[in-house]
Amino acid sequence: MHMDMKLPQSRTAKAVVLSTALLAGAVYAGCVCHGTVTVKKFYDANANGVHDAGEPRLIGWNMTLESASKLYSSTLPTDSFGYATFGSLLPASDYSLREASPLQANWVQSSPHDAQGNPINPQTGIQVAAGNTAQLSFGNYCTKPSGGRTPGYWSNKNGLDTLMDGGTLAPEFTTLSSLNLSSINGVDFNPVTYPQFRAWLLASTATNMAYKLSSHLAAMRLNVEAGFVNGNRIYAPFGGSINQLMALANNSLLSDPMTPAGNPERAYQEQLKNWLDALNNGAPVVSPVPCTFSFN
Repeated sequence: MHMDMKLPQSRTAKAVVLSTALLAGAVYAGCVCHGTVTVKKFYDANANGVHDAGEPRLIGWNMTLESASKLYSSTLPTDSFGYATFGSLLPASDYSLREASPLQANWVQSSPHDAQGNPINPQTGIQVAAGNTAQLSFGNYCTKPSGGRTPGYWSNKNGLDTLMDGGTLAPEFTTLSSLNLSSINGVDFNPVTYPQFRAWLLASTATNMAYKLSSHLAAMRLNVEAGFVNGNRIYAPFGGSINQLMALANNSLLSDPMTPAGNPERAYQEQLKNWLDALNNGAPVVSPVPCTFSFN
């Protein structure tokens, strides 16, 4: 006689519970429930806000990620590749990422920035989605004094001693004569003697802006020739190197050696003059390599 074999009811219930648990575990194991935020930290050697080829990453820079809705806050230093990675994040759209400000005041954030060039720190409204990685970057550069000497320096005894370091003024005056220097009346100025050069520097005024620009161009050219200033250094307010700034000034003097009030080129020459004036007074320029930084 054939008899159907049936599991006891309690054993059947246990089998159902077990299979349900196993299924739930499999579903949970395959669930992608979190997101990631990765930030890159780079040294912006030309202060253009872009991570260009050859620019190094910054290691050990503190980055903080926060979300008010998820009650989340975490600070990580960038690793040996210049990255800080925040994982296992609950999805939300209110994450913010902030870079720490170093104790050294000569550091400048160049990226990201708004339309007016102001640094954006923190970056807000970061969207974290399950299974996705949000990628961000911050760029910074540091500055050092230009090392410039003013026109006043080149008109005093210390300046004369520097000019005479080779025993003669001929090389320096040949360099200055190669520029398109202008005088009060717009006439070319080519120095021959030190008293003549000194008088020209001391009499410089902005009545003819080309004359004032000329005095600061001459001082900067001598600064570079003497090794006080490196002409390849980037001056961030200008957006280029000191050599490029001098070239623009020289070209402007060639085309417009007389720029009194009302001249359409006067404002442009005044801006060039202001940049050179600042650099002749030691204004900070971008260091080609990262400087020291530390945090509280």
